[in-house]
Amino acid sequence: MTSFFKPLATALSLTLATTALPALAETPLFKSVNGVVTYPEGYQGTTPRAADEDPFLSPENAALILIDYQPPILAGVRNIDHEELINNTIGLIKTAVLYDIPIIFSHVAVGLNGYDPMIEELRALAPDAVFIDRTNVNAWEEPEFVAAVEAAGREKLIMGGLWTDVCLAYPAIEAEKAGYDVYVPEDTVGSFTQTSHENGMRRMIAAGVEPITWNVVPAELQRDHARTDVLPEVTAIFMEYLFKVDPNTTW
Repeated sequence: MTSFFKPLATALSLTLATTALPALAETPLFKSVNGVVTYPEGYQGTTPRAADEDPFLSPENAALILIDYQPPILAGVRNIDHEELINNTIGLIKTAVLYDIPIIFSHVAVGLNGYDPMIEELRALAPDAVFIDRTNVNAWEEPEFVAAVEAAGREKLIMGGLWTDVCLAYPAIEAEKAGYDVYVPEDTVGSFTQTSHENGMRRMIAAGVEPITWNVVPAELQRDHARTDVLPEVTAIFMEYLFKVDPNTTW
């Protein structure tokens, strides 16, 4: 190595040596022996990442927002089976309740025009959710709705709504522009036709929204099989609403 590059290499080595490693490095290193690891009693998995450093959904950085899950609006959905949509949405809400993340429900024109409110089967799953009635098609133009999102204090928003290309797309795009990370579980939303649904998804994705499926949410919030606090409960959610089997079934 030339004398010109030696100081540079030394400086780089010192920088790497003193750079703080991510929280993951705090977890003890276990090694597999013949493909199996022996863990100490009571092991609770890898050290959780700090909420503001975690690129994935976690119980500390996420909130759930569901918009316009009302009977007459659901009736207009034609691109996904209603029973499947409700099943997936129930799994999603139960997951949010289990991990105690903030939940915001919103329906439209109930106080204004007497529209049917949110489907009671869904609403009853999260009695402590913040509930917003609106007149605006775009929930982000409703000051009470935006205030509720801000009060939740979470940067990652799991957003579902009916219909995909209207009452979901508008606030999802607005939230991305406002600096939030928005995730749409695509199998919990729908619209009049597959074309209208796909147009809505494309529009949101172009704005930075990340499409997921609902099962991604419990997987990311749980993250580690060794974390036992709610492991039996989240396993039951997977079994009942994803695999459609007896929730008492084990893996």
